[in-house]
Amino acid sequence: MAALSLKLASALALATGAISLGTQAAIAAPPPRVVHSIDWYRWQATGRTLAARASFGSNVVVGLASMKVLEAVRTRYGIRVIATFPQLHAAEVTVTRSLLARAGRDRRIRYVSSLGARRRLLAMPNDPMVSTVDPLTTLPYEWQFAAAHVDRALDYTQGNPAVLVGTIDSGAAGVPDLAGKVAQRWTVSAKGKLAREPRPFDVVGHGTAVASLIAANVDDGVGMAGFGGASRLIVMHAWSLTDVATAAALMKLDALGVRIVNMSFGGPRPETPIMLDAIHKAAADGMLLVAAAGNSAQAVSHPAADLQPPGGARSYGLAVGASDVHGNLAFFSNYGMNLSLLAPGSYDGPCTGVLTAVVPGSTAFDGSCYPTWDQGGTMYGYVAGTSFAAPEVAGIAALIWAVRPQLENYQVAEIIKQSAQRNGGWTPATGCGVLDAGAALALATSLSAGEWATTEAAPTGCSATDER
Repeated sequence: MAALSLKLASALALATGAISLGTQAAIAAPPPRVVHSIDWYRWQATGRTLAARASFGSNVVVGLASMKVLEAVRTRYGIRVIATFPQLHAAEVTVTRSLLARAGRDRRIRYVSSLGARRRLLAMPNDPMVSTVDPLTTLPYEWQFAAAHVDRALDYTQGNPAVLVGTIDSGAAGVPDLAGKVAQRWTVSAKGKLAREPRPFDVVGHGTAVASLIAANVDDGVGMAGFGGASRLIVMHAWSLTDVATAAALMKLDALGVRIVNMSFGGPRPETPIMLDAIHKAAADGMLLVAAAGNSAQAVSHPAADLQPPGGARSYGLAVGASDVHGNLAFFSNYGMNLSLLAPGSYDGPCTGVLTAVVPGSTAFDGSCYPTWDQGGTMYGYVAGTSFAAPEVAGIAALIWAVRPQLENYQVAEIIKQSAQRNGGWTPATGCGVLDAGAALALATSLSAGEWATTEAAPTGCSATDER
């Protein structure tokens, strides 16, 4: 590890000059609202169809025309209300035979849905095919920082602590790299119950790695540098990644004024209505959603696929795949019509990755093939996955909003896509290209703050003739 230590010291000398973080408190600066009506989910099913999807006595989510009708619906069908989600016009209820028989004909009920399948964190799995480390591979310290030209981005801004980035993940441990960078901590249960988390907590370690890529500090010349500079985090610790839990978490982060939410989780199944409504409402409220594309070398997973229309078109969110050190699609990364762009998520082959903070003994990486080491009492490691590409993009979105706070979410998304490094236009293998933080900040500052606030000058996707 001596070579790693030398590279660590060299990179930190660069990073320390680029980032200087104060300890002063800062209030949140919520994103500008988007003039965009919410397309509430509707699905009027027959009684037979509902009976095939739910059973008497089970729990389901009911979408309502408005929360004003909940009491009348409860009385009409004799249902027991387990939990309510007012921002999403929905409630979790216990199924009755009357509900199954008549809900499909009741215009007060928009849908009846299951609670949703549990999704999984999108770090690379520790499978046998990724279990061997190449002893000849030399891994540069935090190579992803230079590959994405974050140093050039920091010439424009060092970030703003008033720009809050939310994470829905396994929590975030109290590692030195995150000292002073977490504004609030919350927990959300599988059924969407929210509570303040009294202390840093992350047994899995995945959430800590994600958080470090967004907002890691540089303190006294020791540590790594996050892509989001001085931005701060609101950590949402999800005990189970059900659609109900993630929808409730999104709405809480929305209410707290969070501008960007990173979702490094997913799965092949489409979202249930409550999660789709949460995505639409968050977008209409001005939030930028960033999600990992997935690690199964197939079509972009959900929820990422719901954030990016096909072909790199204008979007209110970003679906992020992983690139390797050569700027190519990583061997494990998902791809396809709903891919926005790539960001560094693997170095060069199995058991190589990007640098993150690591929680000692964490279940995500302990015993895996990824190299980890102790540097001054703090653990670091090289880990791979689209889970770790997405937060890099979220961090750059925070830098863009720091320098141009009047931008709307779709403008931030389009700046990131249009400025990506590419040859030609959008492709299913690379989306709009590979993240280029320096070019993104250059584009964001190409217009004055006033001009950005009054124009739709952001490109509408990456065209087939554009090259970067």
